[in-house]
Amino acid sequence: MLRFEHCNVKTCTHELLALGQADMKMWYIFEWLDKHEELQNGTQAEIIKLYANDELVGYSLFENFEARADKVTVHQGVNYKELGIIHFVTVIEHRNKGYATLLANALLKNIIEPMLARYKDFHVYVIATGRAVPLMERTDIPSKYLIKQFYSDLSFEEKVVNYLRKQEQNALNAVAGEI
Repeated sequence: MLRFEHCNVKTCTHELLALGQADMKMWYIFEWLDKHEELQNGTQAEIIKLYANDELVGYSLFENFEARADKVTVHQGVNYKELGIIHFVTVIEHRNKGYATLLANALLKNIIEPMLARYKDFHVYVIATGRAVPLMERTDIPSKYLIKQFYSDLSFEEKVVNYLRKQEQNALNAVAGEI
C-alpha cells in the first residue's frame, strides 16, 4: 500500500539522516536542520515522502525560497522571483518502479501549484536540475514556470528571462493553433 506524507523537513530529520549519505546535498540540509532547527535566510525545506508498505521508498524535497527577498531579481523593470529548487531521491533498492514520477506529481499538486497561484505581479519560477528535470517535465507544470539550466554559465537574461518568454510564447502559439 502506498502512502504520501507532506511536512517540513525539520520535523523528520532523524528519519532522513538514517537513510545515509545517498544524496550528499540533501544530507547536508538534514544535518544542518538537526543541529540548528532552521535553514538560513528564511529558506524552508518541504518534503513529500512516499511509503510503500510503511517503508520509505523515496521523497521529493523542495527548497522553498518564497520568504526570501534576495530571490527577487528586477530585470528591465520586471520582477522575477525564484520560488525554490526541486530535488528527488529514491532509495536505491526501490528505483525504476515509478515512485519518482508519483512524487513529482504530488510535489506539483501539493506544493508548487498552490505557491504559483499566489503570484500575479511577478514572473515566478522553480528550478529543476539533473535527474529532477525529466521528472518535472512529465508532470503538468507549465513550462513557463520551470527553469532547467539555472546553474550554467548563461546570463540571468538568457537562462531565465529569455527562456520564460519563449515558453510563454510557445504556450500562446499552441492555444492559437487550437482555435
